[in-house]
Amino acid sequence: MTNKPTILFYEANDFRFYGAGRVLLWLLERLERVQPLFVAPGDGVLTQRVRAAGIEAEVVPLPARWRRLDERRGKAAKAGKAILSPTLLSHSRQLARLMRQRHVRGVHANSTRAAIYAGLAARMAGVPMWWHLRLERPPGWSERLAYRLSDRVICVSGAVQKNLGLGDKTVVVLDGVPAEHMRFDADGRGFRRSLGWPDDAVVVGDVGSLTPRKRHDLFIRIALELAPRYPHARFLICGGSPPGVPDGHEQELRNMAAPLLAENQLAMPGYIEDMPAAYAAMDALVFPTDLEGFGLVAVEAMMMGVPVVRTDTAGAEDMIVDGETGFLVPTGDFAALSDRTSRLLADPNLRQRIGQAGQSFARATLTASRMAAEMETLMLSRLKG
Repeated sequence: MTNKPTILFYEANDFRFYGAGRVLLWLLERLERVQPLFVAPGDGVLTQRVRAAGIEAEVVPLPARWRRLDERRGKAAKAGKAILSPTLLSHSRQLARLMRQRHVRGVHANSTRAAIYAGLAARMAGVPMWWHLRLERPPGWSERLAYRLSDRVICVSGAVQKNLGLGDKTVVVLDGVPAEHMRFDADGRGFRRSLGWPDDAVVVGDVGSLTPRKRHDLFIRIALELAPRYPHARFLICGGSPPGVPDGHEQELRNMAAPLLAENQLAMPGYIEDMPAAYAAMDALVFPTDLEGFGLVAVEAMMMGVPVVRTDTAGAEDMIVDGETGFLVPTGDFAALSDRTSRLLADPNLRQRIGQAGQSFARATLTASRMAAEMETLMLSRLKG
């Protein structure tokens, strides 16, 4: 038995394991003052990862028809969800029943949709709900409802907080990456050799799922422009195609990159499990995303000492001082992205200076332990009794 208060951590998308799921798992693993209970609507990859980490997890299923629609995208799926939305109230009632049975003292919701399901349940159970908002976007009806149901809104960056703009419930808790996750002694030479690249190549990376908003097309344009000027350069795109990506998007990217792929100047190896080895193989990272909440990829690269060029999407201002700990450029600005990448390719001293400054900041500030401590302090301050 434990005297720690039980907090229920709810995630609606258990079948995906990307940035939000990874951060949630890192948080759960580092909680010291509360007892976590993870709950999801299915036994998907996130639920399995949580259990494998030794954290208690329970499944409260969604209605079967909704679950099938939940794994699809498009207008038909949205229309079907609108028709079935009244059935979700039964799911919230089940969550509330579990909260009462397990004497849950508060609820953490890891997405907007999770905040609606779990927020209704928390109201029924009479406990506070903390909505973790992870993406910068104008508030719509779902964000407004989630805000009304929340005791506090935890924003992953200052820009996300500012963009929500709904009231005074918000607080910023920056995401953090566990130091041990990065394996700072990883050797990138083996990774380079697996791609058929020489040890002395200068490697520019781009990491992220192959979705349109990550703007890998801009990265490929940069590679096409700079490869003739820097014959020693190689360009690397790490990331797979998640469910819901428009049909043919990955092939469009590969068609764009065809001249470089043919000459092995650019590689697209897909999803990489051992990302520390990939970062260790990089001399610079370009992060050209159009929409973000924070940008874990940039933090990971910085922790590994890789200089970062990123767009000024949400999270950028919390981690990068332009020209000191990295480079910031306007979102969608191909010329600026290409210019900063070219500077890094041309100047090894600049790469070293920017990489070391970014590394010092990220390892001191953007850690998972700091994130977990701040989250626990926030939660414990809101518990009743």
